[in-house]
Amino acid sequence: MPDSKLRPRAGKQRAERRRGRRIPLTAPLLIRHAHVSPTEPFTSLVTKNISLAGVYFETEHPDSFSVNDTVIASVSIPEPLRRDFPFARLAGHSRVVRVEQLPRREEHACASSGVALEFSDDIIILTATPPR
Repeated sequence: MPDSKLRPRAGKQRAERRRGRRIPLTAPLLIRHAHVSPTEPFTSLVTKNISLAGVYFETEHPDSFSVNDTVIASVSIPEPLRRDFPFARLAGHSRVVRVEQLPRREEHACASSGVALEFSDDIIILTATPPR
């Protein structure tokens, strides 16, 4: 795997470029590349944080995502947490904006990466209750 796909986490603070405030959230994430066949199954992952602008997750398949990849993603807010969110689910196209190599948690653990997605303007936001 080329090293150019992954950026190691730097000890220095990076300038904040996010469009929305992120909050920690563990929620189901279904994802697949937009260029694959619609019959291709989605990969199930778990979010680490979310905002209306994007989502961050970790994967043990670091070569699966590259910056600027277009993916189809769906995040479902767990039922007990829905009253705290303005939406129950976000779904649609997203762009990979960051892929970073994460430190191994254990000596023999698999390499993992953190991936940040930016939602497209046509993302579908489903609310838990219909508007009045």
